[in-house]
Amino acid sequence: MARLERWDDADAGQELGWRLVLERDLVFPAGFAALPRLVSLAPCSAHARAVAGRILERAAAYHGCDDLLADCAGTIAEFGEVLDRHLRSRPADYLVSFRALLAVAQEYHWVNVLEGFADDIYELECPHCGAGMKIAVGRFGCYSQVWDGDEELRRELRPAVAEELTGTGR
Repeated sequence: MARLERWDDADAGQELGWRLVLERDLVFPAGFAALPRLVSLAPCSAHARAVAGRILERAAAYHGCDDLLADCAGTIAEFGEVLDRHLRSRPADYLVSFRALLAVAQEYHWVNVLEGFADDIYELECPHCGAGMKIAVGRFGCYSQVWDGDEELRRELRPAVAEELTGTGR
């Protein structure tokens, strides 16, 4: 933590993440204990924001530390304010910080939906006709793709109409 505090060191941030977050779904109790210090570093440290965000993204999973998490309510609210200010600057770590803000708001479904969203190909079914399709987002382009026999049908993605969306999706 001291290395991260002095130099905002990427290696220190990565090591701290390994020590506080186990695998992809679990957080150590020490993660909740580290939140106040990470949040105090968050305004000036992308690595502190990322580690604190990863801790909160896993808060919905069983960790046996509900009392520690409850004690962090003020810190979590402060982190939300830090993230909100940070995101208004359109930073390079926008997606990581946005996912952390969703975790602060306990929107765990959306946190998971957006994991890896910036660059991937998704296979799913058309909600209207049930046809198998692929959706590409990122370096591959932004399009949907279906096959009609041997013919590939590809369409550019269009943004949804915001007024038609509800809740967090909006």
